[in-house]
Amino acid sequence: MKIFFVDCFDAIRSLDTLTFPLTSFDKKSLYPFTFVKSCLDLRVGILTLREKWHRLASTFNLELAEGNSCEDGAVWVTKHVVPSAVMLQAVLAMEEGDILRQDEMIIAWRYHKEGALKLKHADDTISLLKGVEDLFVLTGAEIVHDFNLLAQKTAVEAISPTNQLLGTDFYVAEKVSMECATLNSTTGPIYIDEGATIMEGAHLRGPLYLGKGAVVKMGATIYGNVSVGKQSVVGGEVGNSVIGDFSAKGHHGYLGCSVIGDWCNLGAGTSNSNLKNNLKTVSIYDYSLEDFRDTGLLKCGVFIGDYTRTGINSSFNTGTVIGIASMLADTSFYAKFVPSFAWLFNGDTQIYNFDKFMEYLETLYMSKNEELPERLTRELNQLNKKYN
Repeated sequence: MKIFFVDCFDAIRSLDTLTFPLTSFDKKSLYPFTFVKSCLDLRVGILTLREKWHRLASTFNLELAEGNSCEDGAVWVTKHVVPSAVMLQAVLAMEEGDILRQDEMIIAWRYHKEGALKLKHADDTISLLKGVEDLFVLTGAEIVHDFNLLAQKTAVEAISPTNQLLGTDFYVAEKVSMECATLNSTTGPIYIDEGATIMEGAHLRGPLYLGKGAVVKMGATIYGNVSVGKQSVVGGEVGNSVIGDFSAKGHHGYLGCSVIGDWCNLGAGTSNSNLKNNLKTVSIYDYSLEDFRDTGLLKCGVFIGDYTRTGINSSFNTGTVIGIASMLADTSFYAKFVPSFAWLFNGDTQIYNFDKFMEYLETLYMSKNEELPERLTRELNQLNKKYN
């Protein structure tokens, strides 16, 4: 069986043979995090969606590819599906012409050029990334799932006795530096990847993933349901949040119920609110609607796109959405939505000069001994022209 990953199902949603209302996923629902990357490359837990699919596919005779195919028997799956054994079993059980839906959203179709389409209901336990808030909402459960998939045994023998361990669900990879820290896995597993550094006085509670080369600063407090990407830096208080690759929240300040993209930097004292004073549900800006929508969540923080920086003592209200490639340097609360390529300073909002931004980005990549991809440069240039 061949599985092709697609962004949407508009092609079959408009067929005259459909007698039932269906919706299709819109990639813009996950902006700003899918501006320059595929949904498949979003990390949910320890692994990206792509990595999860490949691990599942390796146990069966499955071929995976992006795009679509008009080959009878090929299965189209939307990229926002969080892969699981339940999802894979549902896909394997599909017959030609079957449409798999959850509520009114199509999530898979087994292609058939001719014949009637048949509707099948997907198990409610199959998780979908319907909006950016799902990236932090699903993190804890997916860390548990991925930990059980990756960690064949508890690995604690290499941990220094200066650390205090509570529970047994730990995995510590090679070349990890950690002294005088507290690790509590009674609330969920803790997975520390290769080359990570946990400084003295840090308190870590699971479920938690620390990526390769990640650094936890002295005295940091991580409350759990947290995923930290490769070579990112964490300090202060963090809970129920996702931090992408090469990002830095290295100083005091609170980050909760939030998602930070790749290559971001949060200035000292940057904090967010995740609970409204009136205890009502939080609304956020949704790019697919070009408007605000109610998340239904009582706790929802800030969502910051790739390559964005904040100045010292930056403050974010509940449900704030920030685009990519922006510089925020005010000391009052920012607007609930800040577009991409914005330069905010002293109460004034301007467009971030693209040449200056790219000069900064090249320097940033060089500082991490990384090469700035030509593809990324082209895509950022296109986005800048589109939105400015």
